[in-house]
Amino acid sequence: MIMARQALAQEDEPLQVQVPAITKRDLALKALETREPMRMVVLRALRAYGIKVPAKEIANRRIRRK
Repeated sequence: MIMARQALAQEDEPLQVQVPAITKRDLALKALETREPMRMVVLRALRAYGIKVPAKEIANRRIRRK
């Protein structure tokens, strides 16, 4: 049972949500201000709301190349 939970925690699953245009715009602006992907902004907001989000998942998965 523990291994099953760990496996589920490690897999990303798609989530599609329709939000009002103003909400999406505000998310995009917040992402621009923080220079983070919208995914990170949303995960931080979910965590602040009390939803379990592993700290390692709130990371920029984009690879920066110089």
